[in-house]
Amino acid sequence: MKHNENTKTDKQDRERRMRATIKKAAFHLMAERGIDQVSMREIAEKVKVTKPVLYYYFKNKEDLCRSIVEEHEQKFFVLMEDAYAKGHGTEDVLKLLLKAHLEFFRKEPINSKFVMQMIAYTLNKQFPPENRQPAPEVLLGDYLAKKEQDKRLPAGAAADISRLISALFFKVMVNSYVDTYIYGGKRGTSYDENMIDRLVKIILLGIKKYYEEHEK
Repeated sequence: MKHNENTKTDKQDRERRMRATIKKAAFHLMAERGIDQVSMREIAEKVKVTKPVLYYYFKNKEDLCRSIVEEHEQKFFVLMEDAYAKGHGTEDVLKLLLKAHLEFFRKEPINSKFVMQMIAYTLNKQFPPENRQPAPEVLLGDYLAKKEQDKRLPAGAAADISRLISALFFKVMVNSYVDTYIYGGKRGTSYDENMIDRLVKIILLGIKKYYEEHEK
């Protein structure tokens, strides 16, 4: 019985490693060339396996792509949850969230390239999600709505802050892509921790001033 259990565990470990290897290879190919431009045959050749082996792990390219997206979303979700857990007050949480975005794309710029390829791929095609994590904008909206309900933000302010911060989420990603793949890293990023601190303060002070004026 123990031998059978060990054999089963070894097989599961091998399959887990192979899935990871396939996803890593596909991720880099799709990021560099575009999802439409990469075939399952090319992925199989990259990993040095046959196509039947590839289809044993993933039923088609969309299934493989979805698995890649879900894995990266899970990593990103952990960063977001960490920011919400560590932040002390709305301003601190917003700063930590934006810095987590910055670090995610600055540490591995290819993440931004894959996102851009996903956007291009889904312009004319529907990419049906399965086990997707809540979008950062949804988590942010829920967090800010709770602060509004607790009277820590003016009524209506949560939606405005969410829109402004969500726009910065996207801009940080695009900026990482442009700096790395358009300018080759020579321009230098226009976003850093100090800028994020400043922008968050400007947004919150602006929101506060706006609602103070419109309450009169």
